[in-house]
Amino acid sequence: MLTNNGASTSNTVWIEAAADEVWRYVATVSGWKQFLADLSSLSSPRDEIMAGDTVVLVIGELTNKASCVERIEHKLISFDEQYEVVMPDGSLWPYRLQTAFRVQERSGFTELEVIVNGYGRDEAMQWIRECGEMGWRQSLFHLKTVVELGLDLRNEVFNYPRLGVLNYTATAEQLCRQGLDPDRQGGNHIGTAYPGGPAWKAGLRDGALIVKLGGRAVPTYRDFVVALGQLYGKPPVPVEVVYYWEGQRYTTHIEPTYDDQFTGMVDPEAEPLSEVAARRKRQSRV
Repeated sequence: MLTNNGASTSNTVWIEAAADEVWRYVATVSGWKQFLADLSSLSSPRDEIMAGDTVVLVIGELTNKASCVERIEHKLISFDEQYEVVMPDGSLWPYRLQTAFRVQERSGFTELEVIVNGYGRDEAMQWIRECGEMGWRQSLFHLKTVVELGLDLRNEVFNYPRLGVLNYTATAEQLCRQGLDPDRQGGNHIGTAYPGGPAWKAGLRDGALIVKLGGRAVPTYRDFVVALGQLYGKPPVPVEVVYYWEGQRYTTHIEPTYDDQFTGMVDPEAEPLSEVAARRKRQSRV
């Protein structure tokens, strides 16, 4: 959930396992690779991440260079993080955050809380904040399946179809700009409709505001992701999208895509991210 007026996020999961078992997934290089990272490396020649170490995690199109600033065995590990994400158009978006993992065992269960700070309050960071909060919600759910069931469901959790847009929960000002009452109507502002993507092909452009997706109201970013998640595994057919553009209401149909240009589900072992960026730049020339 979003906390501190949106400047921080906090996500929690309860896992039926001992604290030391859960701890290793966030405090060792091998643990990160088992539940989330495609590639992981440490500045020191060992598996455990200690205070002063820097761990590099590559998760699909995202690179996180994380410096461990605090470690209390089986209780807390904190990082200063430098992120860089390859966007669908091949551009690079760097940003910094601070993330802490708190572990506490109770009655045969372990509570793992992820607290992220450092989000800016500008609109450019709103997508990072909402995407990050939802990402940790998905990641902790996946960690639970790994620990309790032994199942690696990364593809099922993260590889839902996309529309090829950068979107976030519309602000009151953005809703008013489309002639909507913020107290009665919410939606997702389209910061970027990427050229060649499904939404772009359907005529949506930067500044559009989506209020319904597949017959489901999408007043928040989380609602938008859930609506797309419900399409996972279903036949690839166009879905109805209701949106506003320059104060007018429109209805169109968009066929979501599993193209890794928009899902982010690239394999950095098979294709280095520098090559991913170059490929996406070529794909964006329409």
